[in-house]
Amino acid sequence: MTRLRIAYLPANLRPGGAERQMLSLAERLPRDRFAVDFLVLSGAGVYDERALAAGVRIRSVGETPDPGSSAASKFIRRASKIFRYAALGRSGHYDVIDAWLYPADVLAALMRPLTGTPVIISGRRNVDPQEAFGPAERPVGALVRRLTDVVVANSAAAAANAVARDRVSPAKVRIIRNGVLIPPLVGTVERALRRTAVGAGDADIVIGCVANFLPVKRHDLLIEAFGSIAATRPALHLVLVGDGPLRPAIERQVRNLGLVGRVRLLGHELNPEPLYAAFDIAVQASSREGLPNALLEAGAAGRALVATAAGGSAEIVIDGQTGLLVPTDSAPDLAIALARLVGDPELRARLALAARQHVETAFGMDRFVAEFGALYEELVAVKRKHRWAVPSRP
Repeated sequence: MTRLRIAYLPANLRPGGAERQMLSLAERLPRDRFAVDFLVLSGAGVYDERALAAGVRIRSVGETPDPGSSAASKFIRRASKIFRYAALGRSGHYDVIDAWLYPADVLAALMRPLTGTPVIISGRRNVDPQEAFGPAERPVGALVRRLTDVVVANSAAAAANAVARDRVSPAKVRIIRNGVLIPPLVGTVERALRRTAVGAGDADIVIGCVANFLPVKRHDLLIEAFGSIAATRPALHLVLVGDGPLRPAIERQVRNLGLVGRVRLLGHELNPEPLYAAFDIAVQASSREGLPNALLEAGAAGRALVATAAGGSAEIVIDGQTGLLVPTDSAPDLAIALARLVGDPELRARLALAARQHVETAFGMDRFVAEFGALYEELVAVKRKHRWAVPSRP
């Protein structure tokens, strides 16, 4: 059987939820059925070596224009990237181009006549992902989703939003929830070592958050909630794993609230999974989400979960069963949930066990890879059937 040729279109292979999911999928698709390339749109990324080690080819479309360059230079650079993408897409003879995120899906859809790709897939991995875009970009995104063959949503919430907001036909939307590996539980000695690495002792309670420092992740809300309960709990610590443009604002808020020494910023971690064993509670305070990988990874590691009811988070954190769910944009509600878990170790243990079981059942990596592989084969088979169909005689 001829292998299907699949191309993914990340900006680059950087630390990010969608990029890590894309990479995990590319690493695990069966090589006897699929050949996988990355067409990277903005240069090298920190996960390039990992992709190459898995036998995945990386083809560069070009570098991002320098912000300080002239308008004419930016236009020329972007135009050359469009033509380079079209050339790579055509020479790659891809059966499927899977453009997970905006604006990669715009490029894939509009250049389809030039690449000749039979199947174009767009992604919906957040709820209202284009709220921050301008008035010209929103209708373009909606148009592109109509031009692609399938829109893959990573949660029921993201799927419903695509239908309601962009008026995507429900028949065109597929839900494939993110996948996560279920690690072995960490023993007492190893857990103590990992806690020492984040500056925590045996008697400390560690609240951890893994998320890039972006406005949508609402670190400001989390720090405010933590500050309101930390004063009477000297053994309580907050560890933030990630980085991004809001780091100066986060550092300033920590100083202003007198939390220096109680809040630790670890920066980016290419492999954050080992850190979850150092946490007692894992938290996400986002105002919008698709299906947050950090909650999946924390649940898989057997951590107690607290999250805002943003997008698909509620599909992971079932309130009172697999964690505690609170309204978005409410520091008091977040503080109450955190304080409840901090003060009740038995509840933490019960929710942590239930979270691990739920994640293993509903979000396993093997299921994730199998569903994408089946989707690719189904869509290509339909295209080939229509291409080879013999018109009936009158």
